[in-house]
Amino acid sequence: MIILNAISKSYDNTPVLKNVSLRVDPGERVSLLGPGGCGKSTLLKIILGLVPPDSGEIELLGCDMAHASEKEKLSTVRRVGMAFQQGGLFDFMTVEENLLFAMEHMTDMSSEEMSAKIEQLLKIVKLGRTRRMFPHELSGGMKRRIGIARALATTPQVSIFDEPTSGLDPVTSTIILNMISELGGEAQDNALLIATTSVEIAIRFSERIILMNAGEIVADGSWKKLIIEGDDWVRHFLSVRLIGIDVSYARELGLPDPFLRQHWSADLLA
Repeated sequence: MIILNAISKSYDNTPVLKNVSLRVDPGERVSLLGPGGCGKSTLLKIILGLVPPDSGEIELLGCDMAHASEKEKLSTVRRVGMAFQQGGLFDFMTVEENLLFAMEHMTDMSSEEMSAKIEQLLKIVKLGRTRRMFPHELSGGMKRRIGIARALATTPQVSIFDEPTSGLDPVTSTIILNMISELGGEAQDNALLIATTSVEIAIRFSERIILMNAGEIVADGSWKKLIIEGDDWVRHFLSVRLIGIDVSYARELGLPDPFLRQHWSADLLA
């Protein structure tokens, strides 16, 4: 679905991405994790063909995005769903019009099919009464949910979410993650990729994480293995936000037993 080979990008002679290579296959769910400013958003823009790399190769759904014509890029992006950090809704359109815009330009659905799809989506995200509302009438969490619904309205083969829960409370974050899983899981062979600074969100979303730091991929694999066997920086980054949480929640997250025994007392684990 996504193949990057030795991607590099600089702005004003400042490296943003350094020799980044990764692969996301059909049916995979992957978290692109890293601190703010490490290059995640730039990498997503390069994958989508919005920003050209300085060097390297990008393949999205079989299309060479670095060298394809604008027509070829557009045809490819029609099969991709993208949700931006703040929802990315058009302020001058209602919720219904925002959802229609995606379907009208990226699918061959009839008017009846699109109307039924909108009703289904708004029911899933529990925002059925917002159909005629404008973005300025919605809360931040509601905008984010509508943005994700729009990204998935076209049943894309690849779905990409940039910081889908940033700034949201834990309850709304859980709703967002469940929504992505429910809507994104409709097709068995599609690929889901989220970019996030939150370790908790990353490990709740997927088993596989791609960990970035300072424009480079520093780890790629099962977070349950990396949190125990990764290098010092990887283990610290993954663990520092998790140490001290309630032990029952630690177990709910699926933290591995060796990690639990290392950071929680025997009395708490009993």
